[in-house]
Amino acid sequence: MDPNSIPVEHFDVAVVGGGTSGAFAAASAADAGAKTVLIEKNGVLGGTMTVCGVNYPGLFFAWGKQIVGGKCWELIKRVDELGGAAIPQMEYAPEKHFTQQIRMNAFILACALDEMEEKYGVSVRFHSMLFNAREDENGVELLIAQKGGPVRIRAKTAVDCTGDADLARMLGYGTQISPSLQPATLFVKGRRLDPLPDLDGLTKAAAEATARGELPAWIAPHSYSKLVRGLNMTYHVECTSDAAGSAGKSELERRARRDALAAVEFIKKYPGCESFEIESFSTECGVRETVRIDAETNVTAEDYITGRVFDDAICCAFYPIDLHRPPYDIKQVFFAEGVHATVPYGALIPKGSRRIWAAGRCVGSDTDANSALRVQAPCMAEGQAAGCAAALCAASGIPAKDLDINLLKNELRRQGAVLPGEEI
Repeated sequence: MDPNSIPVEHFDVAVVGGGTSGAFAAASAADAGAKTVLIEKNGVLGGTMTVCGVNYPGLFFAWGKQIVGGKCWELIKRVDELGGAAIPQMEYAPEKHFTQQIRMNAFILACALDEMEEKYGVSVRFHSMLFNAREDENGVELLIAQKGGPVRIRAKTAVDCTGDADLARMLGYGTQISPSLQPATLFVKGRRLDPLPDLDGLTKAAAEATARGELPAWIAPHSYSKLVRGLNMTYHVECTSDAAGSAGKSELERRARRDALAAVEFIKKYPGCESFEIESFSTECGVRETVRIDAETNVTAEDYITGRVFDDAICCAFYPIDLHRPPYDIKQVFFAEGVHATVPYGALIPKGSRRIWAAGRCVGSDTDANSALRVQAPCMAEGQAAGCAAALCAASGIPAKDLDINLLKNELRRQGAVLPGEEI
């Protein structure tokens, strides 16, 4: 096909990826006055919250104060109004941080996200994927594969919310990859057996079979009893650097389902489990990390856990450093009392970029800091900030890193965001 024959559509801001950060980037850009398009490969917004089974975002509060607000919190309240959220009592210092996550019904959440984009006039393109991009003095051109044929989208600015820094990499911006990547996770839910089998015996049998190499090494033996009790089994799957591309991600997804099938076949052979079956599973693996941008500011673990307040801090985070390691170990580092992290505006800007931002798990950070910044509440807040910045720069023509941080903060305040130092 002659590239010049591909139809062109014009926007102020293009957001690539409608997941945890992209949905908020698009709504915030549109609310700031930008004609905005949101490009999403799936048929639903929300990313890990809707297609990967991780429908419990957090953390929105730190030490009894709200640190993430604006459209991020408006969405939570809307899902709650629709009967789809279980919001816990936010404690000053919970014994376990994950009890402060908000359990959400994935269907209600997806519908609320649709409502949000419609409210602000975002043009949402489902079943569409970026396959090439270029920049010139007038902005960025995205080539989008969509049903019915490709389209060229011309935008003054763009936000990369792909999780894998797809747009930034296509445009030649620098990236970072950890020497050893955190494993991905698949969620599988079994149908509860009645009566239940000997659960201790099942766990012991699974441990012995795992030790003999007959079961996937990265599924913990106790996970098998969770399946027959009708609970979610979450297990690690090896993630390599090529999982940022279609071939590597495809192999990751296939391997995850093969491991789950091996678990099911083992359970069905255990006495009392002959009728066991899977009730549901996530259609996509939850990937913790692949590629990060090399940003104007890369947040370090020390920056993060000591609560460094950057001069250009534009949002907050409170999740502990949460580095998952094979087969099912987790390294966690918690904040000292009264401390929480801030995210600098520079962490959203690929080094040298004039009109591209990145938000979500590909934000500029080192391995340990990213293990905390990748979780859902900070990803939402990063998207919100990136969308506002993209809209302001599209309107003014100012390069990304030259944007007056006070103008950005004022727009975020107008949209109800919680800024560092202004926690509620």
